[in-house]
Amino acid sequence: MAITKKPATPTTAEAFINSAPDAAPRRVRKGNKVQITLTIAEPLLDRVDELAAKLGQSRAAFINLAIYQSLETGLRIEGSEDG
Repeated sequence: MAITKKPATPTTAEAFINSAPDAAPRRVRKGNKVQITLTIAEPLLDRVDELAAKLGQSRAAFINLAIYQSLETGLRIEGSEDG
């Protein structure tokens, strides 16, 4: 019986399984950042764009700042027992 190496490329079945929507998430890197997809209600996006423009920031910069500030200082959710 001969010892064989594992194929360098995935088999058709492995490729199919790895491309499934529920497969492990793949991260698209852009420099030191990771690209994500975000779905947002259009009226909320309009407000984000408006405030970002007033601050002289891009949409992405504004969203990053909002997330950062929420993580650093906490997030108050109206109507919650803690808020």
